[in-house]
Amino acid sequence: MTPSEIDLYCERTAVGVLNEPLGLSSNIAFLIAAFFLTRFSRQSITSYILIAWISLIGIGSGLFHAFATKVTLLMDVIPIQGFILTTIWVLYSIHLKWKWWTVFGLMVICILVSAELPRDWLNGSAGYLPAWILLILAAFLHQAGSSRRYLLMASLLFPVSLMFRSIDNLLCQTITFGTHFMWHVCNALVLFWIVRAHQSISERIR
Repeated sequence: MTPSEIDLYCERTAVGVLNEPLGLSSNIAFLIAAFFLTRFSRQSITSYILIAWISLIGIGSGLFHAFATKVTLLMDVIPIQGFILTTIWVLYSIHLKWKWWTVFGLMVICILVSAELPRDWLNGSAGYLPAWILLILAAFLHQAGSSRRYLLMASLLFPVSLMFRSIDNLLCQTITFGTHFMWHVCNALVLFWIVRAHQSISERIR
């Protein structure tokens, strides 16, 4: 590995664009999710923004697992954070009608808590816990219906997704190709359900 390259997961054992074939190819799940989300009618602007973030997550993560440099790491991380913050705004401001300053405060707290959690906890996955808590809270605050059902499904699958991300390095000796690719697959479905929750709200309003 060169100084500019990053080795975070079991699957990467050497330099090379195709050294993480599962980590790279599994990002197609995000693009598939984004494609199917565009097939639903009566899209709102915020729905398209969320779909765009999902597409960028797939592209950015794909580039990182192909090249694994500090630059591509940013291309991986920024779209994820963009989706998280946009989702908080959509769920709490648009759906639940909370005041904008309250929602902005939630976003700031989420960022600060995520930044303060130890990077070595759960193989670097601890930073996603605040977002998961806010997702669960939003699910229970929503009225019964399809949107709440989608959010509950996303809330239940997300810890499974986190598990695959967290145990990747622990199982290197047993599963040499790691489990990180399953984080991509599960997370694509989590993001799909979150956007479907928003779309179902938009469909009822229009």
